[in-house]
Amino acid sequence: MASDVAFVPIPKDRYTSPDFARLEWDHMWTKVWLCAGRASDAPEPGDYFSFEVGPESILVVRQHDGSLAARYNVCMHRGNRLREPGRGHAEAFSCSFHGWCYGIDGRLEKTLDPESFPQGVDAEKLSLRPLRCDTWAGFVFVCMDPDAEPLLDYLGVVPEQLAAYRFEDWKVAYDCTIEIECNWKTCVDAFNEAYHLSQTHAWTTEFSDDVNTVYECYDRHTRMVLPEVQASPRHPGAGTVTPGIRDLFLKRVGVDVDRFEGGPAEARTAFAEAVRRLAPALGADLSRLSESQVCDDYHYTVFPNLTFNAHSLFTWVFVHRPHPTDPNRMFFDFISLSNAPDQDIPRPEKEHYRTEDGDTLDGKCEGGDLMDEDLYNLPRIQAGLRSRAFENLHLGQQEVRILHHHETLTRYLEAGMNARDPNESG
Repeated sequence: MASDVAFVPIPKDRYTSPDFARLEWDHMWTKVWLCAGRASDAPEPGDYFSFEVGPESILVVRQHDGSLAARYNVCMHRGNRLREPGRGHAEAFSCSFHGWCYGIDGRLEKTLDPESFPQGVDAEKLSLRPLRCDTWAGFVFVCMDPDAEPLLDYLGVVPEQLAAYRFEDWKVAYDCTIEIECNWKTCVDAFNEAYHLSQTHAWTTEFSDDVNTVYECYDRHTRMVLPEVQASPRHPGAGTVTPGIRDLFLKRVGVDVDRFEGGPAEARTAFAEAVRRLAPALGADLSRLSESQVCDDYHYTVFPNLTFNAHSLFTWVFVHRPHPTDPNRMFFDFISLSNAPDQDIPRPEKEHYRTEDGDTLDGKCEGGDLMDEDLYNLPRIQAGLRSRAFENLHLGQQEVRILHHHETLTRYLEAGMNARDPNESG
């Protein structure tokens, strides 16, 4: 299950170099399955949403037969984008430049003055270019490589381990994109370890155990289990039911804290039992979740850029997207899912922010204050990576998931760079 990871320095150029970013694009981003969004965002035929990654824009469209299909968002006449980023509905996709029109299946249906093209207008060649599209747990994935393995094979152990959450039934409760002045991996790294909690999120150690966090590395993907409803050994209240546990966990789910008697283990059990009592009113099925899954943060990174903070009633989903031209910038998609299948939760509109403008999430969503603590650090980390005094990342055992992420990335880069054109000589 866990891989043997070499604790070697990670060169900073992997985070700052345009040349390295191009290698990533050519040999990794275009070869892997990428999470493009939620299937529920395109419920009816003609509904679509876009997925922007690097220089590409992709349309995910619900077809007349109920399936989802992905096409590159580019008119095959002169390269115009057919749709702006976002969600919408289309009976057809008409280019705003010259009016070439495509069906929702991507087929070229109409051109202006087709007789004026001496070479002809071949719909088979000039229809929208498809790419692979598949779904898992309500998430839509796309892949630019026609020869890549099937999605479920790519995901490895993740579907089985997360099956009990039934994410396909969950609702989007919050959705935003933040442009951050850092490399996409700088952002992934920030959420791949609990080592930063005692400094960046010191207040959370009253109810989150960063010391006993478990780290696991699989083939491509990784997991950490961060115990909650128990204090960190670094906290003065370790081994007790702290005020934070009483107020932020037990009291919040209806436990009578004035009458509660017991230690940390009993507090975890009381919290889990109270959450299970709340779940039926939401339509949430927690029957297959263990006490740990109800209490703790099960954090997954699906290579290369999808992360989950999975809890029993809510889950934070992060998608870390590379900037199309600047390795020192990225786009961070933050989606909060609510395990409330029976609740009428209107789909919120996506919000847009930029750290460069001083934007914060505090007050905009639950947990925004926690997210702001990470957002504060990320541009400063990226600035430090560009210092002449800094050469390599020096990582420890609590950062094993970062090392594993780089090892996986290296495998893709080496496979791509070692692939030889059969027509080459020598």
